[in-house]
Amino acid sequence: MSAKPIVMAAAIALGALTGSVCVAAAQGGGPPKIDIQRVCQAGASEIISVFGDTGQDVLGTCIQDEEMARDQLHQNWNDFPALAKQRCVQTGEYLPSYVEWQACLEMTRDVIKMRQDRNAAASAASNGYSDMECPIVKTDADGNIQWIDACPLGRRSRR
Repeated sequence: MSAKPIVMAAAIALGALTGSVCVAAAQGGGPPKIDIQRVCQAGASEIISVFGDTGQDVLGTCIQDEEMARDQLHQNWNDFPALAKQRCVQTGEYLPSYVEWQACLEMTRDVIKMRQDRNAAASAASNGYSDMECPIVKTDADGNIQWIDACPLGRRSRR
C-alpha cells in the first residue's frame, strides 16, 4: 500500500481532532502559510501508531509533497479565480494542506472554465439544441448555476 494516501488521511483526521496545525494569514497575495513539518509529523506519528513501522519514509514523503504543492501554489496563485480560493482555502474548517488546496483549486478552476465554455457554446447555438449536449446548464461567470434545461425528448446531442 502506498504511504502517500495513508499519510494524507491520517494527517486530516489527526489535525481535525487536535487542531495542532499552525496557520498564518496569507501575505503577499499567496496562499496562507502552514507549518508543513508539524502537519506531516502528526500524520507520520498517526500512521506509525496505526500500522507500525512500514519501512517507508512517510514523514519525508509528506514533507516533499507539501513543499512541491506549496511551490506550485505560490507560482500559480494569481491564476486561480477568487471563487476557487474562497471555496478551497478555508484554514479554519479543514486541516491545512497545500496538496489538498492545490487539488481543490485546480478542480474548481477547471469546472468554472468548463461551465463558461459550455455557456459560450449554448449562446452560439443558433437553434438552441442542435449541437448541444443535454442537459444544458447555464452558469454565472463565477460558476454558480443559474438554470438547467433538461432538453426535450428526441433532441439529444449528435456528438
